[in-house]
Amino acid sequence: MKSVTSEKISYEFTHETYRSPSGILLNSRVAVEKRDFVSTGILTYAEGDILEVEISEYKAFELGDTVKLTVYSPGGIYTFQSTVVAKDQGALMVINPPQNRSRFAEKRENPRVDVKHDGHLLSIREPNAELQLLKEHVALEVRNISISGLGFILPSDIELSKHAMADVRLDLGFEMPCQVEIIRLDPGETVIYYGARYIDMPTDKANALRAFVLKKQVENHFSSKRDDFNKRIFK
Repeated sequence: MKSVTSEKISYEFTHETYRSPSGILLNSRVAVEKRDFVSTGILTYAEGDILEVEISEYKAFELGDTVKLTVYSPGGIYTFQSTVVAKDQGALMVINPPQNRSRFAEKRENPRVDVKHDGHLLSIREPNAELQLLKEHVALEVRNISISGLGFILPSDIELSKHAMADVRLDLGFEMPCQVEIIRLDPGETVIYYGARYIDMPTDKANALRAFVLKKQVENHFSSKRDDFNKRIFK
């Protein structure tokens, strides 16, 4: 799947579900328009940076096309510009502009996507303690990631406390150094799971991360849809 880098990101860790009494609802009818062509579909997915429109004439659109979406929802009629970033059998994925997200009655602001990538712990700063550089970097495994934070596991003999700061280097197909703050931990028998948020991420790293998360989000969503379809077919 192809994806595009988009606008500047706010890296604030959030509880991700929002609702408003009116606005754009899933299953609303959508007109998707590009130069000299318009087709209608149904809004079926809205999370973070992306929207999905199920549309029969999806083949008429190409990746990178600039489109105008008009959504006919019980909360009103909403029009905005977007870009096609992916397509699959019977569906388009388009960018959901940041200024547009408050219009949605139901959405996830910063969805985390399940991944399995390696990384290393480079240093630790416990609350009210000095920075501790690790002579030997400790291997970690990234389990999920979003544009606001990540979840990873470390061996149980390496224990970080809540609100500890850590420097990590992630291998996401590209090298991603970042500083994180531990916000939750869940000890297991041999490993400890940590939830963390990013701290002061530079814009270039933030944009690379955003593109990575968007790509994984699209891949996971289309894969899940295909799995659901196959389960229905082979029941």
